[in-house]
Amino acid sequence: MNSDYCNTAKGNKIDFNFILQTCQKNLQKTKLKVPLSAIKRQIKDSPDPINFKKALQKTDRFPLIVEYKPASPSQGHISSRSLEDTIKSFEVGGVSAISILTEESFFKGKLDYIKKASSLSSLPIMRKDFILDDYQIYEARAYGASSVLLMSDVYPHIPDGIKTCREMGMEPLVECKNSIDVYNALDADAKIIGINNRSFKDFSIDFKRTKSLYPLIPPDKIMVSESGVKNTEDVEELCRYGADALLIGTTIMQSSNIELTIKKMRFAAERSRKRFFKSGPLKSTSTSGGLNSD
Repeated sequence: MNSDYCNTAKGNKIDFNFILQTCQKNLQKTKLKVPLSAIKRQIKDSPDPINFKKALQKTDRFPLIVEYKPASPSQGHISSRSLEDTIKSFEVGGVSAISILTEESFFKGKLDYIKKASSLSSLPIMRKDFILDDYQIYEARAYGASSVLLMSDVYPHIPDGIKTCREMGMEPLVECKNSIDVYNALDADAKIIGINNRSFKDFSIDFKRTKSLYPLIPPDKIMVSESGVKNTEDVEELCRYGADALLIGTTIMQSSNIELTIKKMRFAAERSRKRFFKSGPLKSTSTSGGLNSD
């Protein structure tokens, strides 16, 4: 375990600023090694992205975005499963899209995992990282990603990030943590909005974030509830709160039977959706309510 990984913790708290500072330093080193012009040349020879939004809109199953995540600052080591075996299990389980962690210092991810995953699967791949610069969006496209995660409190200007993605045929998932983030994402015409149930102040989980922010998201948008799902009861709860899709990582990676766990969670979501939203969940474009801060 490297020193960066160990230094994230201060007592019982995880230093999110330290994580971002380290990622920024690593990014600057990468940009010196590989100029953007080289990345853009690589994109010219890359196949077209898969339609990420369309994959989440298919009506034959509840959409799960499942994540390949070897480690995390809050969990430490998560799994030593090979990428090849894991991707195969994801497909057999019936996921709609795959999220790949590419951050190396704290999540033990690799950018090469995207290239390998895209060669193994016909499903859309989303790059999950602390995207700080357009350079990383171009990287994602060059390596075979069809989407990237843009965090509202990390990426400097969400409208520019969305524009850069769409110029290359990608649709980003814009992650929000409060009502201001949601309104800004909507103003930027984000089509896929993620609600992260995890606080980066202490890495605690609160599903009420999904419940509170869901009514602010118009029905023509896709709302993805992210983080904290441990079992089928959690899946049903988030579906009751209105989630259109779920992003699940650690629980799947730690499962002794990935295919079965995915299927159980899909069926739980579909069961919950039928039970609580027979006529479709209601969304409101009201500008009142919601969480204003973490």
